[in-house]
Amino acid sequence: MTTRAPGEDAALRAAIVFFGQMLDSLTIAIDQPLSLSSVETTRPARRPHEVRRVVDESEFEMAFAEAQLLREGSPSFLRALGWYRKGRYAEDPLDAYLALWNSIEIVASKYYRYVDSVDKERAKNGAKSQVWECFKALWGDCSEWPFIPGDSDWIDTSYSTRKDIAHGIKKLTVEHITAVGEKRQQISDVAHRFLRDWRERLLECDRGTPSEMLPSD
Repeated sequence: MTTRAPGEDAALRAAIVFFGQMLDSLTIAIDQPLSLSSVETTRPARRPHEVRRVVDESEFEMAFAEAQLLREGSPSFLRALGWYRKGRYAEDPLDAYLALWNSIEIVASKYYRYVDSVDKERAKNGAKSQVWECFKALWGDCSEWPFIPGDSDWIDTSYSTRKDIAHGIKKLTVEHITAVGEKRQQISDVAHRFLRDWRERLLECDRGTPSEMLPSD
């Protein structure tokens, strides 16, 4: 992809957005936290790694192609991938939790209306109902949901946690921060599986002619 910008600052801002979207696609593909910064800093001493994930040229190319495809066909889904990436690399556990929930809610609230098996009337009740209906459409009965099988309270609890964080409802204590941090891995696992499965089974942005894309943003 080649783009033109009227000046150096505009070009840099555009590059950050487009390159960031590539990283959004790459993060969900390899399930590793990836960050991007245009600020030059002194590099800290290299920390030892037990395992390194090497990304080859073909994976970068596929991530750029996927980002462009989603940008043109389903930009809301691409935005959800952006929130997922933020949730993976954020050091603040509260920010991470909020971002990971956002990645799920954006897809559910935007795309539920395009899925035949979703109970549209129930989904109109709000975000929690939309997520619930989308989980059912994707995975079936609650007993079959990956990572949270049979946990029928998970959506309500997660939404409540998200609301507490976003609106500062709950008093900020070490105990609260620790409790949210302990939930981070689970919501990350759920979000990753949800986004991957939705892309593969229900998004269909790369099938048919543009007028037949499901869904249309």
